[in-house]
Amino acid sequence: MRNILLSLLIGFLCSQASAQMAHHSFALADSVFLLDGKPFQVIPGEIHYTRVPREAWRHRMQMAKAMGLNTIGTYVFWNVQEPEKDKFYFSGNNDIAAFVKTAQEEGLWVILRPSPYVCAEWEFGGYPYWLQNESGLVVRSKEPKYVAEYRQYILELGKQVAPYLVNNGGNIIMVQLENEYGAYGSDKEYLNINKKLFEEAGFNGVLYTCDAADYVEKGKLPGMLAAVNGVTNPTRLRSLVRKFNDGKGPFLVAEWY
Repeated sequence: MRNILLSLLIGFLCSQASAQMAHHSFALADSVFLLDGKPFQVIPGEIHYTRVPREAWRHRMQMAKAMGLNTIGTYVFWNVQEPEKDKFYFSGNNDIAAFVKTAQEEGLWVILRPSPYVCAEWEFGGYPYWLQNESGLVVRSKEPKYVAEYRQYILELGKQVAPYLVNNGGNIIMVQLENEYGAYGSDKEYLNINKKLFEEAGFNGVLYTCDAADYVEKGKLPGMLAAVNGVTNPTRLRSLVRKFNDGKGPFLVAEWY
């Protein structure tokens, strides 16, 4: 009997491990998201790992799932992960990889928002304070010192979470490029630099931008899904998304308060 129970336990654990390592695909179609080639409605809610004690992550996610959500969104805060120049912290409550993995264990997908600027009622928009001490450095720009610092950060972040992209067997289905940049500027070269850095860091899945309706044109990149924030009318949302995405969808509201 003990041997039978042991065999069943081993079989269960192996099946669980296999399920967690199963590779999925996530893509954009003309009007829907496709998960493993089938239409998928993303129903997300935001939980910021830095604002919730690590001990409560799982319970919050379980409550989110009980509400009917299937996806968790979170910013990644640069000033939390690199509070001092060249000193990175990805442990304890700063362990973004553990947060993503916990969501996977709870059967939830993740939208990652590692944009250099997060707003989020967060000090300095999420930028580390020490950037202000670097002579000549200009945040959110093509200025070489800034790009070098940002590159180092995003590469370190990629080491932590790129393995959890859906196409790597994880649960991160989308990654946000910048954050409502159109309300700040319209430099497409700057946005392209961000895109190249993300790809260099291993974020090779679906990337998207997000902006309020009046600023999408300035904040979007050609060929990348442009989400429209704060629009609650489905007809208007479809019209706006098609306008900014070459007549196609899917239709995504990245932020809705």
